[in-house]
Amino acid sequence: MKVEQDPKNQQFVMRLGSYQATLLYAKKGKALDFYHIYVPDPFRNRGLAGKILIAAFEYAAWEGYRVVPSCPFIAQDFLPRFPQYQNLVDPGEFPFTSDG
Repeated sequence: MKVEQDPKNQQFVMRLGSYQATLLYAKKGKALDFYHIYVPDPFRNRGLAGKILIAAFEYAAWEGYRVVPSCPFIAQDFLPRFPQYQNLVDPGEFPFTSDG
């Protein structure tokens, strides 16, 4: 299953027949806030969220972005299991909600 980036809608998508798994992000400068990942119920517990996140973190590394993992699943579950991406992470929670 292929992960596609949709920069217009600021998301990474994996098409699953009539469904899709999605990582939503916000972008500001050279930072990406990965704020929500969704996998439809029939496709959960198959490692699909991890595949999307690996593709997204690899994209961030390749393009020189920093990542803010606002989504609790990413911060508390994914990153401890994939510490190789910790060097891309900046702390924070929803950093782009204000102009300040």
